[in-house]
Amino acid sequence: MMARIQSLRARLMLWLALALAVVWTLASLLAYGAVKNAVGTLFDSQQSLLARQLLSGQVKGVDARLEEPPAPLPSAKRLLAKDARGGIDSDALAFAVFDRDGRMLWNDGAEGHHLTFAPGARGFVNQNEQHGHHAWRVLYMASEDGATIVAVGQEIEHRRDAVRAVVLAQLWPWLAALFALLALTWGVIGAQTRSLRGVARELMQRAADDDTPIAPERVTLEVRPVIEALNALRARTRALIAHTRRFTADAAHELRSPLAALRVQAEVAQLAAHDAAARQHALTQLIGGIDRATRLVEQLLALSRLDPMNALPDAQKLDWPQLLQSALRDAQPAAQANGITLALEEAEAEVAAGASGALPATGNATLLALLLRNLLDNAVRYTPAGGRVTLRRDARGLAVEDDGPGVAPEYLARIHERFFRPPGQSQSGSGLGLSIARRVAELHGLELTLENRAGGGFRAAVRKAR
Repeated sequence: MMARIQSLRARLMLWLALALAVVWTLASLLAYGAVKNAVGTLFDSQQSLLARQLLSGQVKGVDARLEEPPAPLPSAKRLLAKDARGGIDSDALAFAVFDRDGRMLWNDGAEGHHLTFAPGARGFVNQNEQHGHHAWRVLYMASEDGATIVAVGQEIEHRRDAVRAVVLAQLWPWLAALFALLALTWGVIGAQTRSLRGVARELMQRAADDDTPIAPERVTLEVRPVIEALNALRARTRALIAHTRRFTADAAHELRSPLAALRVQAEVAQLAAHDAAARQHALTQLIGGIDRATRLVEQLLALSRLDPMNALPDAQKLDWPQLLQSALRDAQPAAQANGITLALEEAEAEVAAGASGALPATGNATLLALLLRNLLDNAVRYTPAGGRVTLRRDARGLAVEDDGPGVAPEYLARIHERFFRPPGQSQSGSGLGLSIARRVAELHGLELTLENRAGGGFRAAVRKAR
């Protein structure tokens, strides 16, 4: 039932009503018990007082069995005026006087004749209903010499009626207060949630590009974390939209040049219909341009998948030696075509001693293969013929080192930016390889460091993030 109620206000009211009903019921039961004890004490005291008064002298000289029923005691209605009568109940108590042998000497002439003698009974005794008579609570009290025994009784139902009357007199105001409290709470909750409705109306009226944060002070402390989280979400969404726009603009700009070049080469091949050599050269350039455009699209797609990731997809146990060997095999054709030597160096003693914490034991092998491929591809592209590219693994992590010209110091800080390529580059490229490698490293808790080697060349190192 609770799951079907969508209104927070209604849910709060339902829970509050249930809680108040339980508390009200428990309080009523406790009140009933307390009133019952108080009423019982009051009536027991009255019975004791009447018994002592009867024994104190009112029955002296009475020593014969009653031959006729005594005249009833005069009614309070006859003795007191109506406006002075109060709440007297003349049937509240009954009494009878017995001698030690059980002979009834006297009674009140009304209900007293129902009281029976109980040999040896002293104090209060509850007598069950019998012979059509109601249940009674009877006090048996004997004189000091034991010659006279007084029995003062009261119907138990009379006590129960008194308890019910007192409790009901209290419960009706409590019940009215309960409904008044619920109505007041309903209004208070509605007033307190009005600020949320105001925030909702404001959001509905805002323009799509209005990213002004919502003031958390407008709502209560309990709701403030939701508003702060909403503001943070809007900030992340704003950053994502800005990044997407920038990425789209950069991608469109980068794709414009290779597509234009492809069109030019296609037109050259079309115009060189009677020149086989020129047509073949144009087709070769066209195929190379298509390969570069394909590479650029692949890098763009990879980057678009990596950007929104907050955690690694399908993290599994990594086999680093196999990853390194596979990356070298993939880079080998391009290295051979350019006359470059590929080498793998592993400091096994250092790896065994400390590399367990330098590189993650689990991760996404596909993404790490992409990282290694980009680093090796970048190194092979800028290493001159006859040079050497080394993939090194030691206790600190791994690194790709080459014998290329390196990067000018003023551009070194920007070399990992997307689509950035230092001026004067003769090699083709998209400017995305190092950006992708850096993002893959971040997802694995690693850090990509790019620096020029002291003896010449360039180093891309992957270490555990500090």
